[in-house]
Amino acid sequence: MLGAGEEQAPTAGQGPAGEAGADGADEVDDGQEAELIEDHPSGTATVTLDGVVIEDVMDVGDLVEPLDDSQTLLHPLAAVTVTGMALLHELTPERFTELTGQDVPPSDDDEDTEATVIRPGDLKAFLVATWESTDSEWRPSSTGGLTTLSLAVGGNVETRLVRPRTEETEHSGAVLLTVPASPQPEAATVHAETDDGTQQISLVDGSIVSTVAPRQYVGDLEARVSDADVIDVEISDGFASEVMHLRGTVDSAYLTPYIGGGHSYGGSLGWADEDEIFVVVQLDWDKDFSANVDDLSRIVLQLPDGTEITPEQEESQTFGDHTDNVATFVMPADTESATVAITPRFQKVLDKEFDETHDPITATLTFL
Repeated sequence: MLGAGEEQAPTAGQGPAGEAGADGADEVDDGQEAELIEDHPSGTATVTLDGVVIEDVMDVGDLVEPLDDSQTLLHPLAAVTVTGMALLHELTPERFTELTGQDVPPSDDDEDTEATVIRPGDLKAFLVATWESTDSEWRPSSTGGLTTLSLAVGGNVETRLVRPRTEETEHSGAVLLTVPASPQPEAATVHAETDDGTQQISLVDGSIVSTVAPRQYVGDLEARVSDADVIDVEISDGFASEVMHLRGTVDSAYLTPYIGGGHSYGGSLGWADEDEIFVVVQLDWDKDFSANVDDLSRIVLQLPDGTEITPEQEESQTFGDHTDNVATFVMPADTESATVAITPRFQKVLDKEFDETHDPITATLTFL
């Protein structure tokens, strides 16, 4: 898998976060260390690359080994995986110029002679890695801050890779830079940023290095709705028609760590705190339009410890005649189940004494 003249250093340990992500790559053994220090032939140029962005992954296709166990970084408008990587301890002059666009440097021992081999230095390696990003299919669809993907070295952002947009989410690329011979996962990452929320995925082993939203990598973001009560009533209209018919229940729900816009979801809520998560509850609230009946129904989320959480949006928005009938709650991220409780209540515009409240209906949400 190497180009002519390229020599590959020991590949870093690979695996999901918590394995290689905790301990980093395997240590360089004595033989490898001696090779990296002592094998320094005439004509060598020692070069440090801070981060070369290579747009066409085909340019390094013969260098990298596929990375099949990369995690996927999930961010608004971007789902990033690391597709391949390799650690090299030398490049030919031809490949160095092809990848970097730079002239061949002079050799370390004769500044008037072009180098015949390019090396990263003692106990260093060239990391070449490829990545791709697809549509994260984020819910609810983000209309807020833009997502930016950048190359970060040692946690510090070096250069922007791409800025995905709603109509353009398919991207890929490659990077080349100097890292320690046995790099930790955080030595080089793809850094994703939206508003004040950042996450990083390692270009060394494909693990999630840091996240503002840990809950989305634990279990599923779907919520199972069970035991959903249904209200099916007719409310006296007393104006344009005899009755207003209503049939209502909890239809579905899901979790999300970021809501970037959309009046129906409570506005631009941004990122939930790391120990919290948003719960978006979709109601099936089908009723006849009535100019004389106000729907003053109330909805809360009840946690197992008895805590009641009110929605982020006004309830007139959740139960209005021309709304999306959505309720958004902020709850602890480790919650395993909760109960949605709706208390239907109605008043008449032309009859101030009319106030009709029905028994609450409930539905159980289970978070997988």
